[in-house]
Amino acid sequence: MKSFFVSLSRQKKTVVAELFLVYFALGVGLIMLGSVLPHLRAAYHLDYQTGGALLSIQSVGYLAIGLVTGLAATKLGLKRAYLILYTLMPVGFIMLLIGGSPLWLLTAMLLIGLSKGAVTDYNNRIMTDYAHGSTTPLNLLHAFFAIGACVAPILTLFCLRDGQDGWWAALVVATVILLIGVGFGLFMHIDDDYTAESPMQETNGGLVFFRERLFWQTAAIGFFYQAVEASIMGWLTSFYIESGALGADAAQIVTSLLWVSLLIGRFSCSIIATRWQPWQMMLVMCSGIALFLALLVCASSLPLLLLATIGLGLCMSGMYGTSVSNAGDTFARYPVYMGLFVSITGIGSAVAPTIVGLAADQIGIRYGFAMLLIAAAALVISAIINATYFRHSK
Repeated sequence: MKSFFVSLSRQKKTVVAELFLVYFALGVGLIMLGSVLPHLRAAYHLDYQTGGALLSIQSVGYLAIGLVTGLAATKLGLKRAYLILYTLMPVGFIMLLIGGSPLWLLTAMLLIGLSKGAVTDYNNRIMTDYAHGSTTPLNLLHAFFAIGACVAPILTLFCLRDGQDGWWAALVVATVILLIGVGFGLFMHIDDDYTAESPMQETNGGLVFFRERLFWQTAAIGFFYQAVEASIMGWLTSFYIESGALGADAAQIVTSLLWVSLLIGRFSCSIIATRWQPWQMMLVMCSGIALFLALLVCASSLPLLLLATIGLGLCMSGMYGTSVSNAGDTFARYPVYMGLFVSITGIGSAVAPTIVGLAADQIGIRYGFAMLLIAAAALVISAIINATYFRHSK
């Protein structure tokens, strides 16, 4: 890892610092949305279905923006495109603070989703290029998201000490942190330096990767993982509280524990990645996600809930970065692949939270949450198919 930072020019170090700061801010903001969701729903009198729609419309934005990030960078320059699209997130948070009609809230969450997708695309693409395909810097980038996510429930718990309206103060704090990322980004220099060295724009090859089996395997794993991840991040605190498994304060603390586990797991994955192949890591992680999710759904005692939460965090920790590495040099050979990968996998995160919300309205939050076991089973099957492919290709 030290050699990675030593190899960077001063300008690139500024860019990497911005990427880390923004991912930390995203961790605070996005996970805080899940932490305050029960209180936001109560304040604006929203049912489970509408709550699920808010989570899903965020994922729709995340999905859609991947189709235009490359064009925006080409037309506006990478720095302008990056900052404009990132700024949509604090704008969305401000909208959540000042209005409560369903349409207004859906618009706010759509802006947040658009920003999340753009930042995911640009940050991962830039870091992958700077790291020359190494998994470790990419996992470190995602570790900063986990650090922010660890902080979010604790900040929420602190703000909620002032009463049920504390969710509003929590979102104000998140907005300020997000705006700091915008301010720091104004000082980075990225367009000329990055465009000269990386294939940000589309090059020869077109959509040939659609004929590559590895593309579909990696996309399938990403699809089902995003379905599970988006629902857990959005609904976990509500699940703890409204299923009666935990009290409100304990739910925030245990949610933070999930992200402590994710953080530990992401650093661990950086070490494991030097010894294991991506397909081997994903086979273990996908199996663990299914096992611990089943335990979470069925558990009623605190020790089992803690075990399930910690296990989920550890197993989910390196999934995104490892799935990107699983695609090998596909991103380098087909630059448009990252945008489409974000869009295709984002379909899972767009659909699943609404399904959980619809089911929760009909049969309760615990059984609604159990719907994720279907996606988890499909995730395991996809990982097995991927592992079989790599074993036979040796």
